[in-house]
Amino acid sequence: MDVAVVVPTVFFGSISAIIISLSYFRQRRIERTALIAAGKDASIFDEGQPKHYLSLKYGMLLVGLAVGILMGNVVNVRTEMPEAMAFLSMILLFGGLSLIIFYTIRKKMLNDE
Repeated sequence: MDVAVVVPTVFFGSISAIIISLSYFRQRRIERTALIAAGKDASIFDEGQPKHYLSLKYGMLLVGLAVGILMGNVVNVRTEMPEAMAFLSMILLFGGLSLIIFYTIRKKMLNDE
């Protein structure tokens, strides 16, 4: 891709994401303040229990993507498959496998609790 296209797209996308995030949290604060001022329960904004398993999920996903990159390189060197196809297929394959393994681990964790 051309740098003249990527840089403005990422720049405006980042600015848009920041503006949307700030407006979301500002509106949430206003709603919480209004509930408290009205004497109502603001517990609907509580996030509940912390999700400790998210670090395992993203860690396994990143490891799967890294293994996919390595295997994509191996497939690219050892076969006549085009480079883009080798890397993309291996990244998606191992990323998906890591998420499937995560969900089996998470299911086992929930059954143990």
